[in-house]
Amino acid sequence: MSVKDSTRLALAFRSGDRCARPECGKQLCVDAAAASGPALVGEAAHIAGEKPKAARYDPNMTDEERDHYNNLIYLCCNCHTLIDKPGQDREFTVAKLHQMKDGHETKVREALNEAFAEVGFDELAYATEWLARVKPSVAAGDFCVIPPEEKIKKNELSEQSRLTIAMGLGVAKEVRSFVESEAQLDPDFPERLRAGFLEEYYRLRKESTRGDALFDLMCRFAQRGFKEQSRRSAGLAVLIYLFETCEVFEK
Repeated sequence: MSVKDSTRLALAFRSGDRCARPECGKQLCVDAAAASGPALVGEAAHIAGEKPKAARYDPNMTDEERDHYNNLIYLCCNCHTLIDKPGQDREFTVAKLHQMKDGHETKVREALNEAFAEVGFDELAYATEWLARVKPSVAAGDFCVIPPEEKIKKNELSEQSRLTIAMGLGVAKEVRSFVESEAQLDPDFPERLRAGFLEEYYRLRKESTRGDALFDLMCRFAQRGFKEQSRRSAGLAVLIYLFETCEVFEK
């Protein structure tokens, strides 16, 4: 077996596209302007080794468990090599790597939520530049949008996802004002915004992605590989605005 692409993407998102080793913290994505989408340059490193001779290998684990999100930590290539060197499993134990991963992801999530306060029109404009290439869709006239809380329950999202959604809804008024402002100059902007996100949403659903994995991958898509925290949160604010106002996460 091997680590799924969707798992790598979710790992990168929760790691803020940075190496999880505190002494490193290297940025692990390319600029959005340099590619059509964010490129993964980090590595999904196994906490308990992937193969019998690998560091921290656990013979009691199944292949599925070894490649599961819970057994992976996002690292740069140098730190990945370091933790897997012979003898380094004494320093980088399974317990220490789990602690490292959990601590890093917690800091990333807290920084992301705090940066919602910095989201303004400039950040939103940067976060939606890519929509210039999206064709507007035909709006569904008879689609009844359900409230965010019902969507959260229907999609079985965790408390972490719920918190991020709640924080994002706190700046929904700013996003709505931005969308209305853009629509005055470009009447097709709202539908291009909707179409761009729904295309990715339905693609992921077609791959049987659900729950927190679907939410994380949509968040990753919304952030487009941005490095600045305020721009990352702006992309996420746009997604959460759509979470509230259209059929993203509805099905």
